[in-house]
Amino acid sequence: MITLFRRFRQRLLTENKFSKYLIYAIGEIILVVIGILIALGINNNNNFNAQRKVEQEYLTSLQSEFEINLQKINTSIKVNEQRIQTLETVLTLFSKNVRDTISQQNISQLLGPILGSDIQYVPATGVLNDIISSGKLNLILNKNLRQDLASFESTINYLSTQLNDADFTQRKLTSLFFKNGSAKTIVMDLKMIDSELQSISAKTNNKDIFTSIEFENYLVDYYLLAKATNGPRLFSGIKSQIENILKEVEHELENTESY
Repeated sequence: MITLFRRFRQRLLTENKFSKYLIYAIGEIILVVIGILIALGINNNNNFNAQRKVEQEYLTSLQSEFEINLQKINTSIKVNEQRIQTLETVLTLFSKNVRDTISQQNISQLLGPILGSDIQYVPATGVLNDIISSGKLNLILNKNLRQDLASFESTINYLSTQLNDADFTQRKLTSLFFKNGSAKTIVMDLKMIDSELQSISAKTNNKDIFTSIEFENYLVDYYLLAKATNGPRLFSGIKSQIENILKEVEHELENTESY
């Protein structure tokens, strides 16, 4: 075919038909350009399809990851709500009239979970971190979803600061209690160790801790931090973010099936 075109050009030049040759040459250039554009189009289409395949794999992984995160945040909200209710009850014990109506064993049951556990939410972020750190976030075509995924990372960083504040206050509470109360009484009342073991703090009454202004102040601070953590800027807001991301991911997965 190339030889045929070359002979045709030579014949036009030999016969001094320059105008016809010029038209032919322009036509040949146009055909070459069209061929290149078609090749580029095929290549671009192949790249697009390859990128959509990677996008679908990311979306499927994100869907699994955020379903886990939804379960985790629901658990964190529930556990923290129980902590808030317990703190509300404990704060009433600074009234002597209330304190006189409750046994030391009940006080142990109230203080144990507060002093012995942290406010926690540790999301699974392996897939999200991999997408962001590798610069592949732009493979996700949905702009709103890209923004929500980037925003989720920022929200978790903010949550970490809030939880650090709560952890600091909880450590202060624990430190005050260790100085003025009996941790052994609590663990014995909760059947965590043998109640027959002798204790040098056996005569310490944990009710007395509720005469400490400093202990009350830290409890109030911890209570406010716990309530804020379950609020719209943190746990409740994170839950809404996760639910929205899952909806967008599901929608995008339905779209990518058509590629």
